Amino acid sequence: MKLSLNWLKCFVAHGLSAEKLAHRLTMAGHEVKNIDTVEDDLVFEIEITPNRPDCLNTLGLAREVSAIVNKPLKSLKDKALKLPKAMCDVTIEDKAACLRYVGAVVKHIQIGAAPEFIKQKLQALGSRPVNNIVDITNYGLFENGQPLHAFDYDKLIGGKIVVRRAKAGEKIVTLDGVERELNPAILVIADAQRPVAIAGIMGGAATEVTDKTQRILLESAYFDPVLIRRAGRALGLTSDSAYRFERGVDLANVDRAAKVALGRIVELTGGAIVNYRDVCFKKTVVQKSFTINATQMSHFLGTKVSAMQIKKILKKLEFKVSGASDQMSVSAPSFRNDIKGAIDLSEEIARVIGYDRLPSSLPQIKPSAIAPSPQFQMKRKLRRLLTGQGFDEVISYPLISQGAIKKTKMENFSTSKIKNPLSLDQEYMRPSLLTSLLAVVGLNFNRGQKNLRLFELGKIYPADGEKEVLGVILSGQRLSSWQSNKKEAVDFYDLKGSVSRVFEALGFDLPGVISATEDIYSKEQNAQLCFGQQVIGSLGKINKDILRNWELKTDDVYFAQINLQVLYNIQPQVKRFAALSGFPSITRDVSIAVKQSVPFAQVEALAQAVGAKYLTNVHFLEQYLGEKIAAGQKGLVFSLVYQSSERTLTEAEIAPLHEAILQRLQQDLGAAIR
Repeated sequence: MKLSLNWLKCFVAHGLSAEKLAHRLTMAGHEVKNIDTVEDDLVFEIEITPNRPDCLNTLGLAREVSAIVNKPLKSLKDKALKLPKAMCDVTIEDKAACLRYVGAVVKHIQIGAAPEFIKQKLQALGSRPVNNIVDITNYGLFENGQPLHAFDYDKLIGGKIVVRRAKAGEKIVTLDGVERELNPAILVIADAQRPVAIAGIMGGAATEVTDKTQRILLESAYFDPVLIRRAGRALGLTSDSAYRFERGVDLANVDRAAKVALGRIVELTGGAIVNYRDVCFKKTVVQKSFTINATQMSHFLGTKVSAMQIKKILKKLEFKVSGASDQMSVSAPSFRNDIKGAIDLSEEIARVIGYDRLPSSLPQIKPSAIAPSPQFQMKRKLRRLLTGQGFDEVISYPLISQGAIKKTKMENFSTSKIKNPLSLDQEYMRPSLLTSLLAVVGLNFNRGQKNLRLFELGKIYPADGEKEVLGVILSGQRLSSWQSNKKEAVDFYDLKGSVSRVFEALGFDLPGVISATEDIYSKEQNAQLCFGQQVIGSLGKINKDILRNWELKTDDVYFAQINLQVLYNIQPQVKRFAALSGFPSITRDVSIAVKQSVPFAQVEALAQAVGAKYLTNVHFLEQYLGEKIAAGQKGLVFSLVYQSSERTLTEAEIAPLHEAILQRLQQDLGAAIR
């Protein structure tokens, strides 16, 4: 927004230098970015925030300056007009898009150059003078913020105005000489047959005012801001009028601005008003009222502000103020739609006083003990545990594309779709961390990094609500050592071991393991982790088809996901010191054959349950799959360690217990002792 200081002086005698005025305006929330000299005038380039369309004109900024310097504001004088009873032919088809439309026909127009005072002010603001009619409409826009447009009335077919949506396939040549194709999402001003202007943005060349114009129809209107903004974007077209319409003009000023412009047209062109009509679908503008307290406002601002000073400032800004000295009722003017509550009035006082003039003070800080969040503590511990195992933490976006869901075979997952996504890559909320981690793996693979140990503490958004989870992913080779040249690829048990160490370190029992049902894992290497009947996560080898979909040139990527929301609600075990037994232990090795579907965890749990009295450890030694094992079975070798903290155990005590364990393995799991 450009502000001419010569024009500003017509409304308020501020008495400040340009530099001081620029500083005061900036401290009032209207940043002056630049000061230019245009002939004998100084012009401010001001950054007006989107919530203050009332300041996109000279009068609006003059109102601000009047309050800042506490000087009177010269109001805009209306010309005494005698409006005819004859009405313009105006039809509003889309009432929601055009709440008000003022049309006036003026005849006997003498087209010529505008007076010098108008041309000078327009040129200072970078607007090229055209003729007296066009210049008067532009002058009104820069003066009071209401866009105006003049049609050559004799070029309007049927002599009528219709405000409607464009029809599919309709076209218009705008004033910039470009033919533009319209659609029903665009509001237009039409005559009896065709569009003659794009509402709120730009007029059409077919009804342009020229040197031969004798009659004009002056338009002043209120158009829906959202509709104007969308139309401008769709057409790639903007203008000074559109800039104001899309931010919202003052509905109450539509008629007044038209009358001010008509007065100038009659005075400067010798014309006569023959038709006038004000079509308004919102007769009154409800002024929002708020109750404020001067003492409370002073406390909020951190400085003493008297009730009298508050009243003066608000009245300068054209708020209506009434009430007792300390308690006041304030009504916002129609052009201040940004005022939503009493707290906004405190900002008005602070702005006008000047943010730099408000005293600075340090906040009062009272020390208090804040209990650490258990969730935060757990996540911090998880980070230490996993980084200690050689993992790197990654942080990824929770928004993913539909393509990522398909590539990860998660179409059957319940996903949440964003109503207004910024891009197709951010169309869905992720139902699992796998999509995000596979994208990270692919990025690293493309850069030659294939030995990956990654984890993420993030959120997922399945159908039953937002959840915090831990995701772990492995690929490539095990951590290398200078002591060995042997290179081994990571496998399912590397992942399971890392996850198990996490549970142990957090103080939880190791979860039970059953077969997973998700399609994301291979059928041979997968597991669901359970606490009783509650599933808390899963782990396994990623399905080869998914890896191919992500263009990962490997068959071995392992992934685990643990639901932290469940762990937050479980009290971990308190670790207590237990003295080591001073008595010797007895070890018995066991070799069995069981079905391949039986996990070793089930074998271990059964042995612990039967031998609880003296069994202190079940140590896995090896798994064998070969010719000596029947099809569909596997050989397991493990040792059972018996020990007492009270005495040395005898063979007579161990033998029946050991035999009971072997019998239960045979009976419950169908194991064959080898």
